[in-house]
Amino acid sequence: MTTALLVAVLLLTALTLFNLVVVLGVVRRLRAYENRLGDLAEPPPVSTATVGEPVADFSASTVDGRRVDRSSLTGQTLIGFFSPDCPACHERLGDFRAAAARHPGDVLAVVVDDGGDPAPVVGALTGAGGVAVILEDPEGPVAGAFGVRGFPAFVLVRDGGVVESVGYQVPVPA
Repeated sequence: MTTALLVAVLLLTALTLFNLVVVLGVVRRLRAYENRLGDLAEPPPVSTATVGEPVADFSASTVDGRRVDRSSLTGQTLIGFFSPDCPACHERLGDFRAAAARHPGDVLAVVVDDGGDPAPVVGALTGAGGVAVILEDPEGPVAGAFGVRGFPAFVLVRDGGVVESVGYQVPVPA
């Protein structure tokens, strides 16, 4: 009986060690795969706007009635695109407001009314000094001109709407 018990314990020990080796091998391969994916994976483009190229012509009105078009983008203009249903947009409102306060040029915020309640976002941006706010439909003229594909989107442009930078992070003006 003791011999059978000893053989059973040794067999179970061997199976446990084999299982441990297999699990460690699988974990190692998963980490290598994850690292490879991390190197290859890039976030989808936030906009079709190309750095160094002017955006398409557009014309829109701010919530206070001011007309804005591509030719009115003078100096260095900071533009933020927000959606009321976007949690990341709400998280970056503070960063955008802070950048707007420090930005030496014009600041434009575009709130895309895609079915959510835009009032909180418009209110937060309207309260930021110097920010011109545009409320438009998802297929609106400004979002369309910049080819916005994701939110939040931040674009820095110079005279005539030539794109200097575009991305998901609020740019720091030079």
